[in-house]
Amino acid sequence: MKDRSMPICFTSEQYGKIEQIAKQKGMLSTSQLIEKIINEL
Repeated sequence: MKDRSMPICFTSEQYGKIEQIAKQKGMLSTSQLIEKIINEL
């Protein structure tokens, strides 16, 4: 995984949704889902 130099900010509601989706996809952390989305852009 590459080091990111710019933080990404979410509201607690948004972060909760990201956690939920990551769990549904069998990922261990939200970082994995965010990294996957960034790589697809």
